[in-house]
Amino acid sequence: MADEFDLTGLGEELTDNEVRMIAQKLAMQALNGVVMKSPVKSGRFRGNWHASVDGPDGSVSEAVDKSGDATIAKGVATIETANSYQAIWIENNLPYGPALEGGHSQQAPVGMVAVTMAELETQFSRG
Repeated sequence: MADEFDLTGLGEELTDNEVRMIAQKLAMQALNGVVMKSPVKSGRFRGNWHASVDGPDGSVSEAVDKSGDATIAKGVATIETANSYQAIWIENNLPYGPALEGGHSQQAPVGMVAVTMAELETQFSRG
């Protein structure tokens, strides 16, 4: 197993602008990952991913987005408003989301969030 990259003190070495840019880039990658890994039947689940800053959004919409493009564009616009050290939330509040994350869909047999997080974590590990 690869050693984990130690991020301790990294925030002290970076400027506030660099912290903001890294956080936004990671959030955009996470958003893209979960949206594009989401199973698509009607497009409603894919269209219900929301990004918010400084707290959860908690909403459910009637949005339908089979391609994921509009959902990602809307989320990126929100993520770009985040300042340094603000929490960026990415969530999907449809009630069947946990079942999909648990592998209920053949289109996403290992979920979306866990897979995306594992992919992001590999960016911070050493081989």
